[in-house]
Amino acid sequence: MGVFSRSKCFLAVLLVTVLSACFAGCYSKIKGWSEESFRQESFTESVLNHEGLALLPVIVLMRPVEKSPEKGGEIVSAPYAPGKSAEKPEEKQGNVASAYRIILNETLLSQFQSKLPEIRLITPGDALIRLNDAGMAAAYSKFDTEFTQTGLDANTLQSFGKALNSRFLFISIAVVSEYKTDASMTLVWTIGRKSEFRSVKISGQIWDTKTCQHLWEGSGVGYNRLAPFEGSPLLEEMSSQAVKSLLEAIFR
Repeated sequence: MGVFSRSKCFLAVLLVTVLSACFAGCYSKIKGWSEESFRQESFTESVLNHEGLALLPVIVLMRPVEKSPEKGGEIVSAPYAPGKSAEKPEEKQGNVASAYRIILNETLLSQFQSKLPEIRLITPGDALIRLNDAGMAAAYSKFDTEFTQTGLDANTLQSFGKALNSRFLFISIAVVSEYKTDASMTLVWTIGRKSEFRSVKISGQIWDTKTCQHLWEGSGVGYNRLAPFEGSPLLEEMSSQAVKSLLEAIFR
């Protein structure tokens, strides 16, 4: 084999190695941010530590894949916003929503326990059991379906607090979004391929079930832009970043 042939062979192997790394070895970094929209002056960590907190299961809303309306790929706000009603998608992606719900419930519980190790927490699973034992299964189902549109009334809040034997209640809504941008022209082998923007936004509220007082509200986001040939992040990673960002806003 001549020198020229050996050089071509070396270049071919190098190219295959580089392309293999691009296809299989690249993973998009997950980023996060948070915001606080309301905080009662009397709300502190010590209040929760003293009285305890019940975590209701996360309400998960799925947004269908669609083309991003903005070139910058900025995070799209959740359907639910303070003081506004929200519309659910006509068709929920049931399996994915259920997976996110399980992951988010477990992540919320774990990170709350890490932040407040001494707090008396009622887990999402225990909350459902207590509501069911109190004959409030139908009331909870109605709340879970209609909360993003109608909010929470005083009677429901107080009845939940009594059934859960908890003064403070944590309500959360997660919105899972995926958007596709225009085809990338950055490199030759990415022509015609589309990048994707994915996000998990979890909004949370803390209520006093005794006084019906709204104590805190805010949100956290986990997101990433998936370029061509980058591996998709795990559901757990996206959800964990969203919850982490949310709790950073609560316990700032």
